[in-house]
Amino acid sequence: MRPWLRRGLLTVSVFALSWTGAIAYWRDSTRMPTPGELAGAMLALPLALLLMLWLGKKLLTRLLAGPALAAPDLAAPLEAEAATPPAAPLPLHIVAATLRMPGGATPSELLAAMRSRQARPALDSQLLDEDGYPLLCGRVDGIDEEEQQQVLAAWLREHPQAGLASEPFPFNPEDVRALALGAEVLAELVDEALQHTLSAGARASPASAPPMLRLHLLMPASWSAAQRQAGDAWLRHLAREQGWPAQTLPPPAEAANRPPAPFALLNQLAGHAAPPQPPGLSIVLACDSHLGELRVHVLASQGQLFSASQANGQIPGEGAAGLLLAIPGATASPDEPAPVLLHRAATGELPQGASQRGPADKSMLAELSRQALAAAGEDAAAGIALVSADTDQRANRMLELMQCAGAILPQLDLGEQVLGVGTACGQCGAVTTLAALAMARQAAADDGAHVLCLSNLDPLQRGALVIGPPAKHGTT
Repeated sequence: MRPWLRRGLLTVSVFALSWTGAIAYWRDSTRMPTPGELAGAMLALPLALLLMLWLGKKLLTRLLAGPALAAPDLAAPLEAEAATPPAAPLPLHIVAATLRMPGGATPSELLAAMRSRQARPALDSQLLDEDGYPLLCGRVDGIDEEEQQQVLAAWLREHPQAGLASEPFPFNPEDVRALALGAEVLAELVDEALQHTLSAGARASPASAPPMLRLHLLMPASWSAAQRQAGDAWLRHLAREQGWPAQTLPPPAEAANRPPAPFALLNQLAGHAAPPQPPGLSIVLACDSHLGELRVHVLASQGQLFSASQANGQIPGEGAAGLLLAIPGATASPDEPAPVLLHRAATGELPQGASQRGPADKSMLAELSRQALAAAGEDAAAGIALVSADTDQRANRMLELMQCAGAILPQLDLGEQVLGVGTACGQCGAVTTLAALAMARQAAADDGAHVLCLSNLDPLQRGALVIGPPAKHGTT
């Protein structure tokens, strides 16, 4: 049982017992109570009982904790001296980042559009509300859904997937759009990985084998496990077709019930990247599209779709974004751009139902930001030139972002140096978060400065990390 529910039941029980006892006493004594007696029995007595219960619990906790504090553990100092603290994970290197979003086809385009306030959702002629009016959403132009569906359907017939029938076609039109956008981003990242590998191989030896390329593909959270597995297999097929050796493309890990949050996944990779693991590359990619009639209908039925009467609703969006990460320690070629550092993320989770009870707990994001700045080094806070977030236009999310930035980084101009990707591109889950990271990487590379990246789009998950500045060649 949750703590607040237990406390509520206890309070109601104490008041009920006090009132029942007082009424029974007055009934048996056959006399009318005075106003003072009424106030004492109905209010003062239950409050006094609750206070006594609270003080008794505190006293009992102190008594139980006393023996443990009084008895020192003689073995503890020896264990502390013998144990060596684990080494902190080194920051990952972001070799490249790319995206396909309504606000831009590259991180530089999206960053420029957001800085000039040119990126914003628009009325969509294909998605209509219940009254037949166009909805506000973020759509990526130039996707041929019919061609993409034909190619994917032919592949599914040749490569049957477990738990997924090829007929009828198992993906909705918006799912096809998501995979098409993901394929474009993956193609660019694999090409960057090939170029990076060729450069490193030329320095080592012409016959050196390419490193492992680990793909971490975040499929839409609304998909079934079979759909996510098929989408993962399709994108891996495209990576092999593009020329990456199959023997250095490890199989996917066992699929979880829900895709991991991007910041948590990056922390996992940072922990695994510490030496002595052999050099390798990782691609973290997310693709999704919320531009489907069923998705819009579900949001509308739940009162969560943005409209003139629901200003705090969500604006549907779509896109794909990804990062190419390298294990730190390898010496970079002087001819290549210096990789940008991605420091360890600080993550947290609000209590269940926090978004339903009222405004979000805005102190958590600020505390996570302090932890992320501390993980990036003493000079990180003073060197922050931009805040890149996945925040959308909802008032509680924007207020949380602005209060956090104002408290942690008072030197920033909140109107110019705090950017929320969700406000420009609409809501798209993990894609919005990775797009904020890709945009932060671009700003760090352009300006040679630190960028604080924040995540508060999810109802409960919160995160903060620091990106940049670019690493010096020849350093870890």
